[in-house]
Amino acid sequence: MQEHEETPQEQRAGWFELFFDLVFVVVVSVLAQGLHGDPGAKEFGTFLVLFFPAWWAWANLTVTINVVGSDRPRGQALLLGTMPALGLMAAAAPEGLGSRAWAYALGAAWVRLGFFAIWLDRARRPGSPLPVWRPVLYCLLPAVLWAVSAAVPGPGRFVLWGAATVLEVVLLSVRAGISAEFYARLSVEHLVERISLFVVIVLGESVYTIGVTLSAHFTRASGATALLAFVVVAELAMVFFIWGTTEAARGLAHVQAERSDRAIRDTVMYLPFVLVSGVTVIAAALGTAVAAPTHHLPVGARWALCGGVLAFYTANAAISLRYGDGPRTVLGWYLPALLLTLAGLAPASVFLPAWAAVACAALVVFALAKLARHRSAARRG
Repeated sequence: MQEHEETPQEQRAGWFELFFDLVFVVVVSVLAQGLHGDPGAKEFGTFLVLFFPAWWAWANLTVTINVVGSDRPRGQALLLGTMPALGLMAAAAPEGLGSRAWAYALGAAWVRLGFFAIWLDRARRPGSPLPVWRPVLYCLLPAVLWAVSAAVPGPGRFVLWGAATVLEVVLLSVRAGISAEFYARLSVEHLVERISLFVVIVLGESVYTIGVTLSAHFTRASGATALLAFVVVAELAMVFFIWGTTEAARGLAHVQAERSDRAIRDTVMYLPFVLVSGVTVIAAALGTAVAAPTHHLPVGARWALCGGVLAFYTANAAISLRYGDGPRTVLGWYLPALLLTLAGLAPASVFLPAWAAVACAALVVFALAKLARHRSAARRG
């Protein structure tokens, strides 16, 4: 904590963090493959179960580096030391709930041991307000549960995974042992930049999926559909980077000034997961449409397209509310998103061929981007 007090509030993401994020390109790409075609409840569930531990590791690393600093030896060692662990999780992901579950579990345990080494060192410093029991319970015990699960067969393995995750989530809600100054001293610029860079990874996976699918189905119809799919991704990127990041910087600064640690926790650790998951499943649906543009979308792809759009805007709405925006302000743009998705995009995905459903998605996202621009201009005015 003392070392963090010397960290400037204008801390920015360093090149070590950018290098570290390369492993998440692999994580997102591997996990997204299971959503292509006609995913069902099993495929969506597998994606969420395997993606959340990877996201959780990334979010915890981001907060830790925010405290330690990526330009310092400890921060750099943490990033480099955990990259192989996350790479192991990515390599195990195709059978992460099957024959490779043991490897996925060992990767998750490895990451948490990295956290533990950093936070235990800080807790043991003279005068540190951080008690030793917090890194032991939050980092070491979950690491043990993940490691032990690698040797446990059958459903018992996943019970241990759930116990480890619940323990971390519960402890994050317990304020005991965390000084209020901890949240007040976090670098807002760094948090916004790191989350934005993760969204870049997911958007990049979307563009990659569209391009690779087009290369495998190189027809005029697929080309036109790929262009429409790119418009969808570009408009989502515009909404997020032109308005979303600006609002995030403003909102985080506001809740930090208000010492609302729970709002910081929710908008950094939890809600972005919903947002990036939504973009990932949208990308899978777009890839399916490019592969067979003249056919109707399979049921799973329809759920991915419509559910992904709803997840994206719902996450943004929840983040805005946590930042202190009034319900009336948020509903002003969220209700149109809900209406256009349910009354426009959903029927289009059922009754129209895939290329037309993607065209409808492009129109919906374009209209919502225009609405966001209008409301943002009115707010500034």
